[in-house]
Amino acid sequence: MFMLRCGLVLILQALLQPAHGYAWMAKIKAPSLMNLRKMQKGSKFGDKKIVVITGTSSGLGKAATKALLRAGDYHVVGAVRDLEKMKIVAELEGFDMDRFTPMYLDLASFESVHNFAKDLDKFRGDRPVDRLVCNAAVYQPTLSYPKWTVDGHEQQLQINYLSQFLLTSKVMPMMTESDDARVCMIGSVTGNDNTVGGGGVYPIADLK
Repeated sequence: MFMLRCGLVLILQALLQPAHGYAWMAKIKAPSLMNLRKMQKGSKFGDKKIVVITGTSSGLGKAATKALLRAGDYHVVGAVRDLEKMKIVAELEGFDMDRFTPMYLDLASFESVHNFAKDLDKFRGDRPVDRLVCNAAVYQPTLSYPKWTVDGHEQQLQINYLSQFLLTSKVMPMMTESDDARVCMIGSVTGNDNTVGGGGVYPIADLK
């Protein structure tokens, strides 16, 4: 009964007190919906840097992902063509799925590159992309016939060069607010001067 009376007194005071008595409340600024959304989007990454790596289901891309996740300072976006394979690899390698996000990307399709860029932009929210590692590629030096992409380009040319340039140009605007942005282009055996498919194809250009 006592508690009920106390509560009633407080309510009456609130109702009967002059409005100017609550003028101080006007100075309180509640967070806007936009700011709340920004806080929500950024909070899923904590203080971790966002790293995008292409080709994370095998080879160097997988090894780099493991190392970055082990370091604990990064959220890795794995851009891959086969999401099911990536899921299996992530499970076998013990990837922390709270800090690793696979996304579909087929470098043999310009449309896929554009779609990936849109998905990445939505995913990052208000956070910048801090690293882009262009690692995925194909190597077919002994193929006796050309393979063509859906865009009409020779497969190696589009996957290894054209799509890499397109991807970089789409992601770079997302990196402008990073205080330490980096784009890493991974070379391969095609850069060696003693391999068929690399500089070993005659004539070797003299670039000195």
